[in-house]
Amino acid sequence: MIPLSAAQISEILSAQKISGNREKVTESVTIDSRTASRGDCFFAIIGERLDGHDFACQALSAGASIVVAERPIHTIGTDSADITVIQVKDTTASLQGLASWLRQQLNPTVVGITGSLGKTTTKELTAALLRIRYNVHASPGNLNNQWGLPLSLLGLEESHQVMVAEMAMSQANEISSLATLANPSIGVITNVAPAHMENFVDLAAVAAAKGELAQKLPASGTLIVNADDPRTDAMPKKLAPHVAHVVRFGYDPSAEVRATNLVSIPGGWAFDLHIGSASRNIELRLPGAAGVPNFLAATATAHALDVTIDEIAAEASKLEPLPNRGAIHRIGSITLVDESYNASPMAMNMALEDFATLPTAGRRIAVLGDMLEMGDWTDQVHRDAGGKAAEIKVDLLLAVGTCAALMAEGATGNGMIQERIHAFDTAEEAASWLAPRLQDGDTVLVKGSRAIHLERVAQAVTTTPVGSNGVVEN
Repeated sequence: MIPLSAAQISEILSAQKISGNREKVTESVTIDSRTASRGDCFFAIIGERLDGHDFACQALSAGASIVVAERPIHTIGTDSADITVIQVKDTTASLQGLASWLRQQLNPTVVGITGSLGKTTTKELTAALLRIRYNVHASPGNLNNQWGLPLSLLGLEESHQVMVAEMAMSQANEISSLATLANPSIGVITNVAPAHMENFVDLAAVAAAKGELAQKLPASGTLIVNADDPRTDAMPKKLAPHVAHVVRFGYDPSAEVRATNLVSIPGGWAFDLHIGSASRNIELRLPGAAGVPNFLAATATAHALDVTIDEIAAEASKLEPLPNRGAIHRIGSITLVDESYNASPMAMNMALEDFATLPTAGRRIAVLGDMLEMGDWTDQVHRDAGGKAAEIKVDLLLAVGTCAALMAEGATGNGMIQERIHAFDTAEEAASWLAPRLQDGDTVLVKGSRAIHLERVAQAVTTTPVGSNGVVEN
């Protein structure tokens, strides 16, 4: 972020009132009092559960120098003369307004990425490939919603040439709003799959919501879509006929950016990468079926911004999986496949299919957590997950969460004996049960929605103390 005074911020936001030192300068913005630091501008966001105004004093105590709020801030134990408060009508709208202003002032090339699966991984891969040629700013972590995206944009600096922005949604019109805010010239839509179904009647509605990104692109922009997904492949003609440049990626022979001759190698894949008529052999250390399509999406984006196939091929072998998104860990004789970051029905199915192909000297243990926000789909997708675990013949199924019984039902319905199925209310209970029962050679898959906290099970697997099984040596 470029340095801005309180007076400048007040003017940009058309604030109702400013009190305190108008000349105070900030170079960073936060909405979380727990991470506030010296010189920050703290926006008191009113969310569904918490009101940032209740934490403004904590932010000031941590060193924040400016507060943007909807009502007066009453401080305790802080010199009121040293507090600058900018009063606005709506702090969320103001956060977005400041982000939009900065994006327009700095005017980098903006890449917007959305999709039901693989957004964050595709974002990180895209940023890595673009850094070959450009100074790139990418959305940190998964800052991808109405508050996260503006915070990401406010991390832009004058030296940044490209911004890679992740865009998420849980209902219609959210992507449209985010795209208006970020104003991308390149849009990437990775896929359409069941996710957040409590807010959508069917997959066609999900596709329409994801397609809002395509609709918001300028005529001179570039739309990048998955040629293997009929719903995304239809978007250029159906939703964005105005966009002049379309790039299709995937395994489809007609895709401009495609992969052929895939061979499984330890920790990833070897394949031929094609960009138009050019091709190179690639080694990609991204495990799982989703790794290659995510890489192809990133490749299509990088090539659209003039990164060559030789540069991409050289960088590919250096790419690594993100934490909790399919990374394979070896702990003594135990193998852990950590997919604990999130889960949706398609991602769950893909993870289990990948798990079935992974060599193991011992048992296959699947620890599966709830998939949230599935609405009327909830019962069936959890039965399907349990059924898939039985189909690939896992030796133990640990089902975690409020839908554990549904997963157990699906597993028994597909032939798995009850003695091999264990249901738990929480990740902590599952971790406590599993850790002392691990045996030499076991291979463990951990996957569930973020709110289930299955990373705690993954941590238990990696830190099991020495016991009779001799799994881990300190």
